[in-house]
Amino acid sequence: MIMSAITAISLAGCGGAPSGESGGTPVVRIEDKRDLTPAEYTRMNLVGTDALGREIVEKSSDTGTTRYVGIFYSLWLGQHKDGQTDIYDITKILQTEGGEMRLRDTSVDYDDTRVNEFHFFAEPLYGYYSMEDPWVLVRHMELLTLAGIDYLCCDMTNTVIYPQVGHKLIRVLLAFQEQGFDPPKLMFYTNSASGSTVNKIYNEYYKDHPEYDSVWFKPNGKPAIVGVTSQNGGASEEFGKANLISAEMEEYFDVFESQWPTSMMTGAIEHENALPWMSWYYPQHIHPQSKAINVSIAQHSPSKISYSAKDPRSSRAYDHVNDWLDDDFTAGANFETEWKTVFDSLGRGEIIENVLVTGWNEWMAIKTPYNGEVSYCDGWNDEYSRDAEMMKGSCGDNFYLQLVRNLREYKYVKGLHYKYQTATVDIHDPSQLFFWEGVKAHYVDFRGDAISRNFEDAVGKGRYTDFSNRNDITDVKVVHDASNLYLYVKTAEDVTAHGEGDEKWMNVLIGAGEAENSFNGFNFLVNRRPGKDGKTSVEECLGGGYRWKDAGEAEYAVYGDVILYQIPLSLLGLTKDNCYIRLKVCDNVTNPDDIMEYYISGDCAPIGRFAYSYGY
Repeated sequence: MIMSAITAISLAGCGGAPSGESGGTPVVRIEDKRDLTPAEYTRMNLVGTDALGREIVEKSSDTGTTRYVGIFYSLWLGQHKDGQTDIYDITKILQTEGGEMRLRDTSVDYDDTRVNEFHFFAEPLYGYYSMEDPWVLVRHMELLTLAGIDYLCCDMTNTVIYPQVGHKLIRVLLAFQEQGFDPPKLMFYTNSASGSTVNKIYNEYYKDHPEYDSVWFKPNGKPAIVGVTSQNGGASEEFGKANLISAEMEEYFDVFESQWPTSMMTGAIEHENALPWMSWYYPQHIHPQSKAINVSIAQHSPSKISYSAKDPRSSRAYDHVNDWLDDDFTAGANFETEWKTVFDSLGRGEIIENVLVTGWNEWMAIKTPYNGEVSYCDGWNDEYSRDAEMMKGSCGDNFYLQLVRNLREYKYVKGLHYKYQTATVDIHDPSQLFFWEGVKAHYVDFRGDAISRNFEDAVGKGRYTDFSNRNDITDVKVVHDASNLYLYVKTAEDVTAHGEGDEKWMNVLIGAGEAENSFNGFNFLVNRRPGKDGKTSVEECLGGGYRWKDAGEAEYAVYGDVILYQIPLSLLGLTKDNCYIRLKVCDNVTNPDDIMEYYISGDCAPIGRFAYSYGY
């Protein structure tokens, strides 16, 4: 039995083209000689399509050159409860009668808006959360790890260093490292009172924490930090205020200079060794020593430094190339044209080693009296703001997926067509489980992401709960033969028993062929109606959303923490030599007809709109 299982593995020389190639033209397949870890294999084969039809496609490897992508990351949500009366959502207030008047009035406080208090520009997908919520931290790091983000640039520009959040965040990063993932590293951006802030950061996070060493972003060998030194020369407006990074801290850290965008208005320098958090130039400036550039989702404009001024150049819809506002701000013209600077510069042979994206999760701005008016400096509404994190409503996950698509174009080489690994597996013979150790198509999901949620909101007056976590999916493996597709799915603990009538138990979504009808690119759903005899349902999408019709039967078997599936290729319209699919395994998604729910409840491998590509 052992010998027959091992020798069942073979490589098919060529086959039908992946879906999307004209007429299914055969492609030449090559040996896959890459020495990838399962986490690396997963990242290269992560695919998806956003709500606007823009595709994230397969990649084969990194470029072989130094290319980092960081993201400006905020720790402040839920850390400034004092004096915060309630949660205020600008986008929602603007939808009410007289809403804008109340938002811009500083003469009186209203029930839905108050002077000198934080206002959310919109509602995050995960609610108005506190950054101390471990459920949120785990999902953030899962999303940014899958994206390929190399480092988080934590915003400590206003002297507050948020230890209650920072240490929790580091523990999540360490846990993901231990699982074999390459989660983002960590660094900090200081500006106001930079010298004393860097001292506080060193004493809190570095001095007595050698166990954190693997977490720090070290592009040049020492932990990186951003601040103001005696060499800043006015790149930051804090340069003349004397609170500079000490010689001792300059020796310990690899210091990048703080570059403030207002420098272009004052005539100060664009520092050669800066790491800019924003740029008001277009095309953005490349800093020759740091080889760094900023790419922002939206930005203040030189003439209007408050987002609430709604200068066209501060809109997510602003197209720098054509100097106009795009019709649909959710498409991210500003973000796309800022990435264009990166790709055009590389095309001219210029060197860019570090792209800092602004940003991920700032979410809030203070209602501030300013020159007799009111300013919401760092965010106004869903159009005039700069966060890539998913939101409820208009932008959804567009900006997260736009970040992923462009990052992958910058960091990785296009996907190649590799020879198929084929094998026949008897899923009803538990002695053959060892066979799966030799399968190349091995995708990994994060252990510990399927956790319950029970934590207060950002102002400490409400609570978010979610107890839909059940089976924590950790591994997915795929192989096929002339007749069947075989799936191996592993969970952190034994797979729960199927309950009568439960249609959300260990489902498999598959995209195969050129489907006229699909649910977000998936045209088949397996295992919504499993039987006790080892048979289970295969359904085909009717179109118009999460609507399915019977397509036939597959088989399944459960062995402790492993569930196996055997799906006839004929039901999927596939053959041995044309077996390109995109798949997702999910358990207990609360509202499976809403693709955004796949970021939130139960567990999905992979999360959200993503799928694993097999047989490209």
